[in-house]
Amino acid sequence: MKHRKLRGYVLPTLYVVVLIVIFGAVSLVSSLLQVNPNYLYSVNVLKDVSTPVVEEVETSKQIVRPYTSSDVEIATYFYDVDATPEEQQQSLIYFENTYMKNTGVLYQAPEVFDCVAVLEGTVLNIKEDDILGNVVEIEHNPNLRTIYYSLGEVNVKVGEVLSQGDIIGTSGENNITTQSSNLLFEVYYNGTLLNPEEFYLMDVTTLE
Repeated sequence: MKHRKLRGYVLPTLYVVVLIVIFGAVSLVSSLLQVNPNYLYSVNVLKDVSTPVVEEVETSKQIVRPYTSSDVEIATYFYDVDATPEEQQQSLIYFENTYMKNTGVLYQAPEVFDCVAVLEGTVLNIKEDDILGNVVEIEHNPNLRTIYYSLGEVNVKVGEVLSQGDIIGTSGENNITTQSSNLLFEVYYNGTLLNPEEFYLMDVTTLE
């Protein structure tokens, strides 16, 4: 039997075909292993538009004074049993030949001034006292109440929800002083009187 000889160009052609197949296979595997550039782009876009999450830190709420005028001064201080005799003397109210311990702070000014809510709260009661004039009581939480005495005009109503700084009314008259622009301010926490001047410096979160 005679054996046919392969023509001279057949083997080189086969080598070239094999090399092309191998190169194509390598290229295909390489492309599959690479990360999709569109995916990279989408990730980069997300990084650019994303907002870093900032952990909120609870801060203490500042208590404001019950007035905004810079002309307001203390006429009679809160009576503190631990105060000096001189300080206690400045904390007495004289009415009908009787000295009484002041249960709040009596503020006065030459002109009528606005009286504001020291914290957010709900108006519990409004009344007129024969000695101390118009009275507004506000509940800030189940344990904390403030009372505004000697108001002239009253701008709120019972049940009204107030924000901190809302105007409650204006300073007015009472029968314990001859001054015409007064505010007697009291603070009750768990039924106990607090010194308003110390109350303003407290962290309200400790009074809940």
